[in-house]
Amino acid sequence: MFCIILLPVLLFTFGCGGKQSSPVKDEGGTAAVKEKSEALATDSFKYSLRSEHGTCDVFIDYPVSGPHEVVAALKAFVKSTLFEDGGETQSDDPQDLVRAYCADRQAHLAKTLEQMGISQVSRDNAPEEGIEIRKVCQTSRFITFEVYRYSYITHGAHGEYSEYGATFRIRDGHRFGNDLIEKMDETLYAHILSGMREYFKVSSNEQVQSVCTVDLREMPLPTFPPYLVHNGVRYHYSIYDICPFDMGDPVVTIPYSVALPYMTKEGREMVGDVSTPKQ
Repeated sequence: MFCIILLPVLLFTFGCGGKQSSPVKDEGGTAAVKEKSEALATDSFKYSLRSEHGTCDVFIDYPVSGPHEVVAALKAFVKSTLFEDGGETQSDDPQDLVRAYCADRQAHLAKTLEQMGISQVSRDNAPEEGIEIRKVCQTSRFITFEVYRYSYITHGAHGEYSEYGATFRIRDGHRFGNDLIEKMDETLYAHILSGMREYFKVSSNEQVQSVCTVDLREMPLPTFPPYLVHNGVRYHYSIYDICPFDMGDPVVTIPYSVALPYMTKEGREMVGDVSTPKQ
């Protein structure tokens, strides 16, 4: 009789496979059920705010689950990137972050226009500020984000923008920078020059030099360190790093088949499974 009573209790307790689930709110605020997992996952959030001072837009890919160390590192990265000019928020909620960013930039636009003595702007010449923090690559060992920030203040000659990337190790949240590449020599730089020829759509290094403002023989590197993408190590030059504004920001990706011998041990370990990327 005891066994007959105990059996249904055991079935009720363990009959769901031992998995637990919890509600997670998506961008629209609706409830969804997701299984708790250690796999790193991100979700996308965006917001736009328009006023008499101009327009502010933001888009972020934000961690919603995963190992504590990398989730904490990615949250800190997104927050510090959004509010690098002094604004801040204590919230980790992505919807709070995108709204706080737009409010912060609207205040900045209003102050800038006041300092310029501009009391009214037209729709066609209104200031714009915005940022995108997008996941561009994820494997079981690393995740990479690219940041695109732009700003246009009315009555200016042109807007300003910057773009760079950052790679994080999923195991512990470490952000890689110059510790990806162990050495730089003329052979590796020759591959960077090859990428520049492709970017500028020219056939010789002399033609690349003709559009650049620095001496390419000195092997100039980007302001921001390289980062990992699916097909190689990416060098992303900022505007004015090596060429005038109207020539853009050259992007060069060195294939892993070329870059691996130049990478640090930690860098090589990161790309061990890059042939089977996970989106």
